[in-house]
Amino acid sequence: MGYNIGVRLIDEFLAKSGVQNCSNFKETADVIAKVAFKMFLGISPEVTAWNKDNTAFSLLFTDNPLIDFVELPPQYSNLQYCNILCGIVKGN
Repeated sequence: MGYNIGVRLIDEFLAKSGVQNCSNFKETADVIAKVAFKMFLGISPEVTAWNKDNTAFSLLFTDNPLIDFVELPPQYSNLQYCNILCGIVKGN
């Protein structure tokens, strides 16, 4: 869930941000965290937990703007709607 949103967001990000091509995966991760998330959600997650090959990392969110504006009916209280962020990142 969220994959197609991510694909559309990265198109919009590239069109509006003016960011140049990244030279490596670490730079890409930093641009996503510090520019793209700031642009669309107003937050800057921390890039952390790189694997030994520098091919995977984690984004650490200290704030989640989605929880500020969502009210769920009681029957959906167990819905984990914030998982859409994972799909959006995958779509990037």
